[in-house]
Amino acid sequence: MSARRLILPLLAFFAVSLALAPARAQSQAPAASPTPGWQATPWADSVMIQTQLFFSLATPDGKGVSEQQFAQFMEEVVRPRFPDGMTVLDAYGQGKGGTGGPLAMLHASTKLVILVHPNTPDAQAKLTEIKAQFRARFGGSDIFHLDFPVRIGS
Repeated sequence: MSARRLILPLLAFFAVSLALAPARAQSQAPAASPTPGWQATPWADSVMIQTQLFFSLATPDGKGVSEQQFAQFMEEVVRPRFPDGMTVLDAYGQGKGGTGGPLAMLHASTKLVILVHPNTPDAQAKLTEIKAQFRARFGGSDIFHLDFPVRIGS
């Protein structure tokens, strides 16, 4: 057997062992104290929030929401409530859904709307209105909503 055939597997073994060693050491060692002057930011008091709204374009009646219908909804409902701007992305969603039996995997075209807004009750009320109007307009279509505290920088 050549020396090269023996050395390469040993090198790979040591490389993996070295890569995993810090993770093992961290899990067993006590937490290091933070850098002097460091303070945790209380996210609950974050000034700005990034909201991600996932609008399913599938409707319970099977007709779906067209591009034109969604654009009209954005102009009439979303833009007046958040006029400072947003990002809209095309996405593809899948998840479990259905009622009264085994849950089937649902697949649907999705619009992802990303908003950055103040962390205020007014903004949260506007988001609630947007979701209610989407469900009312499009026969109960699904909306998935995530919020993240953010810092804005350039």
